[in-house]
Amino acid sequence: MNITRLHSRALGILFLLPFFAYGIGTALITSVLSEPGHLAAVAGQRTPFVGGALLLLLNSVTVVGIGVLFFPILRERSPSIAVAYVCTRVMEALLLIVGVVFLLSILQLGESAQGQTTPELETLSKLLSKGNFWAYQLAMIILGAGSVAFCLSLYRSRLLPSFLPLVGAVGYGLLALGSVLELFGLPWGTLFSGPGGLFELFLGGWLIARGFRTVTPAVTA
Repeated sequence: MNITRLHSRALGILFLLPFFAYGIGTALITSVLSEPGHLAAVAGQRTPFVGGALLLLLNSVTVVGIGVLFFPILRERSPSIAVAYVCTRVMEALLLIVGVVFLLSILQLGESAQGQTTPELETLSKLLSKGNFWAYQLAMIILGAGSVAFCLSLYRSRLLPSFLPLVGAVGYGLLALGSVLELFGLPWGTLFSGPGGLFELFLGGWLIARGFRTVTPAVTA
């Protein structure tokens, strides 16, 4: 399999870009929602709020791009896993977009309130924020569970050093487990997401700097 350096570098960039897009976007939105009485003030901070939401949407675009660019690579080894991985990334992106819609609904709610908040509006704002939380955790469960087979396919393909996809499989499994625990009220998601996040960072850097190995594919079902 001869994968061009441009293809490898594009994938590497797409793995790294979400860390900046989602991280900065989340920071911007959190800076607004963490303020006391944020619903009354959110309309006055529309620019950072909308900017953060756009960065979160950019993150969703990049994760779909990862699935699309990996499809021809995985298809050489296992067409079924290639399709499943694209579906995993699309479902992840759709759930994250739903989360952004919940956040933008908070902005609309704050603008409609015109600085006059009520207990009912505060409760609705909390429910919308909780909706974003659930959408994110479900997206991470799908990503984690769906990416284990992806990593094992990379391991069998010998396109990368063998330790890297194995670390990824463990990391994605822990990511899914951490999100399940979060949904049950156990705040361990951030801790459990560490290995998977480090895998994606290292994989992105590796693809930019070194790219894939050249091997002869063996098609499986």
